[in-house]
Amino acid sequence: MNTFSKKSLHVALAGLSTLGLAGAAEAVMVNPNGLGQVLVYPYYTVRNGYNVGGVSAAPFNTLLSIVNTTASTKAVKVRFREGKASVEVLDFNVFLSPYDMWTAAVEPDGAGGAMIETGDNTCTIPTFTHGVGVPFRQTAMTDPIGASADRLTEGYFEVFEMATYDPADPLSVGAKHNAAGVPSCANVTDAQASKSPFPPNGGLSGGATIINVLTGDAFTEDATALTQFTTSATYYNTGSVLPDFVGANPPVGSAVDGTGRIITGAFLTGELASTAALQRTRVINEFVLDKTTASGTDWVLTFPTKHNLVTAKTVVPPFQNILTKTGSCDDIGINLYNREEGPPGSTPGSDFSPLPPGQAGPALCWESNILTFSNSNVLGSGNKYNIATAESAGWMNLTFAYAGAINVAATPVGYDPVTGLLFTPSTTFAGLPTIGFAVQTFVNGTLTDSAGKLIQSSYGGNFGHRYVGPQP
Repeated sequence: MNTFSKKSLHVALAGLSTLGLAGAAEAVMVNPNGLGQVLVYPYYTVRNGYNVGGVSAAPFNTLLSIVNTTASTKAVKVRFREGKASVEVLDFNVFLSPYDMWTAAVEPDGAGGAMIETGDNTCTIPTFTHGVGVPFRQTAMTDPIGASADRLTEGYFEVFEMATYDPADPLSVGAKHNAAGVPSCANVTDAQASKSPFPPNGGLSGGATIINVLTGDAFTEDATALTQFTTSATYYNTGSVLPDFVGANPPVGSAVDGTGRIITGAFLTGELASTAALQRTRVINEFVLDKTTASGTDWVLTFPTKHNLVTAKTVVPPFQNILTKTGSCDDIGINLYNREEGPPGSTPGSDFSPLPPGQAGPALCWESNILTFSNSNVLGSGNKYNIATAESAGWMNLTFAYAGAINVAATPVGYDPVTGLLFTPSTTFAGLPTIGFAVQTFVNGTLTDSAGKLIQSSYGGNFGHRYVGPQP
């Protein structure tokens, strides 16, 4: 993996100068090793899951972690976005000392929305009070969809490394934990953080657990890590819309094509370079709907850079439509297969519910989308689309049907790690910037204790998506 993601990429980037992209020393890309300057977590939820007979049984909590695997002190921006249009619902800054780890929990706030709570000692701006939740906010929901507490209950979140600091910097000294594991947080201020920042050096990792205590289900997710995102050090106060995907610097993006080759292109903007690094033309995963085990399956599909390219007035390819009160819809195609090579009994995609207005076929309209199979509703999402199938198990191949693509700003370069040769790929990057995973539930309704009473026996599992990249 290291050879692929670092050595091979460097060879490909070295070829950029021969193709007219002299000076481009780095390219933002997904690091298959899971470490980076930017982390994107596909989903958080505090919604009620495992719906039985239309009655919501129990709420989810989302437990998260951010790990600094390096010897550097880091300032990182943590930003939560709701799932319909990626509106920011909370942001704050975390100061990770060397080898530090920050943890928190997203929980229902008791008022129909969500809040975040932490008992971690790591320094933050603003400061958290242990045991006191900070509610997510509707303030920025000025889009056509309209503000509501319900929009706060699910979405995704992102972590951007802004800067590193010299060990002798007063900020680094204040962020360092003592023998009891508690930092003083002296001089950990916006003013000090802005004085002498050094460029990010990556090495962040993270994950989350979506847990439902009452049903016994727990689904884990890994953060998608973007490496070589920027060579610049800039500290942004809490409340700033930056850093964001617009900050990819230089605006060069790399991805893996459908045959395992690395393709790299320079783009007009940082958000397009970030989009190219995350683009997929196909998403592949499994589903289980076995009646004996009361199994259910949901897929999470999140488009992290969509808010950079879609507004209520404009849309930039590879996305298809502007934002309206019913979302911003992008056409998809689906092919379902059972476990014995055969297609399901019903026509794939014939029973998506509801279809967006004006759509003749299936489409994904939100920024965090949940595909639920035969109304499983495992996650209880408000952003769900149903796929009806008569099959009890199988797999699905989802394609992004819209032909719009990103055009590179200069001749791209490709590198084949098998042959060691450079080639010139297509000048367009197709597909949508996609991250996510699938969750499945299983229930054993036959276990009893010594008195013959039924024992709760619900199990959950998560499965990462497989993808085909932005070019065949």
